[in-house]
Amino acid sequence: MKKITRAEMREKAVGSVLGSLRIEQLTPSNLVVSGMKSCVLGQDTTQHLLQEAIKHHAQIRRG
Repeated sequence: MKKITRAEMREKAVGSVLGSLRIEQLTPSNLVVSGMKSCVLGQDTTQHLLQEAIKHHAQIRRG
């Protein structure tokens, strides 16, 4: 049985995210795409990418 490397696991996770976006007919921003590449290379974490995406794309609603 072949062992799956961490890089391969990260690449598969990023591919799943991009596939989900395509299914929803959404296009990721350049920030998200570059962040995902950093995650695959092991230079960043998905948690940090999520925080950055929320900070740049989510609006804070005050009620």
